[in-house]
Amino acid sequence: MKKELIPYYVSRAVLSVAFTLAFIYLGGTIWVGILLGVVSFAGFIWYAHSGRFVIDTSSPLTPLRRDARGKVIRDRAAAAGISVGGTAFFLLFLARNLLGWNGNLDSLALPVGVITYFVVSNFLYAAHKDS
Repeated sequence: MKKELIPYYVSRAVLSVAFTLAFIYLGGTIWVGILLGVVSFAGFIWYAHSGRFVIDTSSPLTPLRRDARGKVIRDRAAAAGISVGGTAFFLLFLARNLLGWNGNLDSLALPVGVITYFVVSNFLYAAHKDS
């Protein structure tokens, strides 16, 4: 752990506890809430140490900044996620209406778009490290 990131760690621990308590308050089970808090805190820690962000110590609670390469990767991954998610929505909509499929499959388009975003983002970051 880096000393300059201690305020970030503390603030993200508070956020993770807030996620946990909100989930439990809204009717979720305690163990799932605790798991959600632990996973969210692990994600915050991973983000700080992933190498994807520049650390700016002038703002101790929000020290992570994207550099120019990170912004380009984010934009490309977002464009891919939106394009694939939109296409998936359109195709699922057509399949439901033209083929008479039962059920609301349209809602699968959002997870498809989100997964596409993360896959493309990780691929682009890995491609840059290999070169």
